[in-house]
Amino acid sequence: ELIISQFKNVLWIDSQQNVGFGRANNIGLKEAQGDYVVLINSDVELFENSILLTLDHLKSIPNPNKVGFVGCKIVHRDGAPQPSCNYWNPGIRELLEANALVIKFWQRILKRKILHDIDKYARLDENHEVTHLGVPFVICTREAIQENYFDENFFMYFEDCELNARMSIKGLKHYYFSGTSVYHHIGASNKDNEKRDRQIFASRLLYIKKRYSALYYRFFVLIFKFNLFLDGLADSSHLTTKKHKVWLKVYNKKVNEISGVPNESLNTYSDVLQEF
Repeated sequence: ELIISQFKNVLWIDSQQNVGFGRANNIGLKEAQGDYVVLINSDVELFENSILLTLDHLKSIPNPNKVGFVGCKIVHRDGAPQPSCNYWNPGIRELLEANALVIKFWQRILKRKILHDIDKYARLDENHEVTHLGVPFVICTREAIQENYFDENFFMYFEDCELNARMSIKGLKHYYFSGTSVYHHIGASNKDNEKRDRQIFASRLLYIKKRYSALYYRFFVLIFKFNLFLDGLADSSHLTTKKHKVWLKVYNKKVNEISGVPNESLNTYSDVLQEF
């Protein structure tokens, strides 16, 4: 009521329930009338003119009709950078980089840092094209986003990865802009760690299933289980395979109530978790 009373030009849409990140964004995107769209998380704080600066950069990119998302630098309150972009799509590579045996071989034998840790922060001070951008704060043309809505089978997490990949397949390119920053209060919108971890896990599996072949998906699950086994051997306080199965049973019963994903869909969380 406060927003409606003080900002007459704002269209307030009351969904009555938490329908999930992607679905909620789609509701607003379908009502958008301007030439450009800004997606901003509820836990993001603007402290400079980041919208206009990022928009100006988008307009300066050659062939703007081929531009997907444009994002800027994401930082903590103390100014420390957060990973704002990535140079490959999530998949088996990141599982291998999280594997205890691979880490030991790469760091101790080859005496090098894991490549994933280097890439995330290597080019945050330069403008460049990226594989995908997280969506705490991004700008795009209305045409680009209304031809590529978020996949509503995702309740939360990885819907941005899926949308970035789908836009790239259609020939759109994503760009990182270093000329401005926004604060991102990580986790402010979801403080239930166990629930969040279950959601991330389920969404990761759904993303892999949608993005890659059935063989790739099976191999991904195999490596994931092996990583959990190694974690359990290394430290009993880590997430073990047994504990994960308990989480999955609980989550599998409640996921449709939480997200509203239809049971008949072959790509629902329930189907993915049952296969796992």
